[in-house]
Amino acid sequence: MIRSSIRAALLGAAMAVLATGVSAQVETGKPIRLKTPKKRIEKFKGEVLSMTNVQIIVRSRTDERVIRTFTYTPDVRDKMQQIIDRGGYQHGDKVEIHHEPGSDVAVKITGKPSKPL
Repeated sequence: MIRSSIRAALLGAAMAVLATGVSAQVETGKPIRLKTPKKRIEKFKGEVLSMTNVQIIVRSRTDERVIRTFTYTPDVRDKMQQIIDRGGYQHGDKVEIHHEPGSDVAVKITGKPSKPL
């Protein structure tokens, strides 16, 4: 019984000390400005297997067993539609696709489309 009353008294004293200490430490100052981190962009180099105005299917240049399908951002979709109007990428064209890590959305596609047959 004595122990529980001592614990209660110590706990009450600790809470009182914490309550007064917290209110005394509040200060206003300049806001902290954080820099936004730059987005990392990965590159996938490959050969075109197929393409439409919605997606492009590409096989890796280094490992022929790796095949990836990328969709487009709205900006890239407009560019790809212009390329499709001129004939598009053909099977075997070499391209480099820029994308965010872990994503299958192409941010930028570089490579020269071959002339259609």
